[in-house]
Amino acid sequence: MSELRPRRAWLLLLAIGILSLAAAAFLAFSPGFRLAPPTPFGETMEVELSAGTHAVYVTPSDRWGDIDCTGTVADGGEVQLRPDMTQQGLLVPEAWDAQGSFVTDTEGTTALTCDGPVEGGRFTVGPVQSLFDIAGAAAAGVLAVVLLVLGVILRVARPRPRA
Repeated sequence: MSELRPRRAWLLLLAIGILSLAAAAFLAFSPGFRLAPPTPFGETMEVELSAGTHAVYVTPSDRWGDIDCTGTVADGGEVQLRPDMTQQGLLVPEAWDAQGSFVTDTEGTTALTCDGPVEGGRFTVGPVQSLFDIAGAAAAGVLAVVLLVLGVILRVARPRPRA
């Protein structure tokens, strides 16, 4: 069995650190890139959704409590929007406030309408981003930074060949 050479350990730590940093960025930012096209308040959005939990995001404002969203899911039932204290808004590529989430039991077209006293307000549907997702991304980011720092320390502190 071959042992990992100490002089190559720094390279392995840097590689794992970079991969961990990429994973953290993916966990933190990917939900913002998987949203349905935004729809202006007062209009109806029809979107194909898989079975599962989905979130409604709205234009950021101080009036989030005055925004009302209604709709029907693929099986004909009403959208039961649930506020969730752990659900987080999205920041990338555009800022969105989390309005709540709902569950669809079957795959199909869901029709949603949101309205409220927000100038230029829009809404969209996408994956749920919870506080726990953010915590996981932060943990992966911390691990990445630790591994990168250790890799740099090992690279800088390695013994130099004697002349």
